[in-house]
Amino acid sequence: MVALEILALSVQVRILAPQPKSFIMKFIFLDIDGVLNHNAWYNSEAYYKNEYKDPDLDPNIIRMLNEVTNKCDIKIVISSSWKIDSYCTERLRKAGLENVIGCTPDLIFKIPMDIYYRGMEINEYLQEHPEVDKYLILDDISDFDSEQLRFFYKINYQVGITDVDISFIEQFFK
Repeated sequence: MVALEILALSVQVRILAPQPKSFIMKFIFLDIDGVLNHNAWYNSEAYYKNEYKDPDLDPNIIRMLNEVTNKCDIKIVISSSWKIDSYCTERLRKAGLENVIGCTPDLIFKIPMDIYYRGMEINEYLQEHPEVDKYLILDDISDFDSEQLRFFYKINYQVGITDVDISFIEQFFK
């Protein structure tokens, strides 16, 4: 009986003891225009058939992004101006985009336009969320500070995210 109590206490101590962090919190800061939608999509036959959950979002890109974020355990934070719409994350989820956990703060109307850049919103998010260990910015415009440019991956707005981009994302987060 005493041995069982000691064993139970030992198990309880191990459970309550602080555990070392065994995983890295990985995030993508995601723009939408030029990234999830693009010129080639708007000129495609599939777009004009309007058979998709959200015609403004390329379903093939959403599928590829879901695959890589699920495989690499990556969370998505929307950094696009789409976040001004209070239904942005809900709209993206309805279109099938998984792993969206929120948006960067909207500072565009709080900071004078002559000094504003999108990277300010990412900095604000990172300050509010110290759990972010590693991040990548996917955008078609390089509106970021010099530190952030190290984590910026430029998407070609003519074609949006491609297989090559997905391979880069996977390698980056390995």
